[in-house]
Order: sequence, then structure tokens, then C-alpha cells
Amino acid sequence: MGEITNEMIWQAIKELADQLQQTNGRVEQLTKQVQQMNEQVHRLSEQVSDMDQRLTDVANGQKILVEELFENKKEIKRVKTVLNLY
Repeated sequence: MGEITNEMIWQAIKELADQLQQTNGRVEQLTKQVQQMNEQVHRLSEQVSDMDQRLTDVANGQKILVEELFENKKEIKRVKTVLNLY
């Protein structure tokens, strides 16, 4: 092996700097991808929240309908009982 010259050291430094720039570019790309994924997750979270609210509304509506049906059946039974008395 020969001597390591200043030129060889500078060349190695230049190559390392180029590699570092390429790595930084990849990190920037990955950062953008992560940001996009975060935005997608946020949108999905909002959609799930909206669907949850809609399901809650449907469940509440069904509860009201069942209660009304029960009350109607009681009223029908009462009317039938009254009609049978006459």
C-alpha cells in the first residue's frame, strides 16, 4: 500500500459528502411520505368519527321507534279492552 495523500483524503471527504446529500434527499422523501400518511390517517379518523356519530343517531332513532311502538301497542290494547266492554 502506498501513502495516503491529501488528494485521497479530499476525494474520500467528497464521496462522503455526496453520500450524505443522497441520504438527506431520501430522508426528505420519507418525511413527505410520512406526512402524507399522517394526513390520510387523519382523514380516515374523521370518517370513522362521522360514521360513529351516524351509527349513534341510527341507534337512538331505533330506540325511539321501539319505544313508540311499545306505547302504540299499549294504546291499542287499551282501546280493544274499552271496546270489548261496550
